[in-house]
Amino acid sequence: MPPTDPHTGGGTPPSPEQKKRRAQAVARGRLEAMRGRARKIRRSVAAATAALFVAAFLGVYVQLAAGHDPALDAAAKRRAAATLSASTSSSTGSGESASAKKRAEARRKASGSVESSSSASESGSTSEESTSEEGSQESSAPSSVTTSQS
Repeated sequence: MPPTDPHTGGGTPPSPEQKKRRAQAVARGRLEAMRGRARKIRRSVAAATAALFVAAFLGVYVQLAAGHDPALDAAAKRRAAATLSASTSSSTGSGESASAKKRAEARRKASGSVESSSSASESGSTSEESTSEEGSQESSAPSSVTTSQS
């Protein structure tokens, strides 16, 4: 007995042309399903990326609108640290050791603030420039430093 095709209802076997068309239809269906899945993945990735961007932008916008600028806050912290180190160095007195002077200078450099010898003398600070003899030792740091990052 010849093999029968279950899709045709039995009886006659499918011809090679019918097999070919059926295989092509199955391939087309699989290809369309694959394209549909790829389209769905692309859309979900695009939507997630857009949502993440909007959330980040909204967070920054709300923070700036509320007056909490991180750049200004960081500058204020540097100024406070510089003021603290200047007041600490002025309260230690003129009998501080060389290692204490080096630590104070390192703290000033770490805080991003560089003071001139004239402003250090006016504020009562006892740095190496203000305690040295007249003209024997000069500061190599500029009198004021302005940095901007863009």
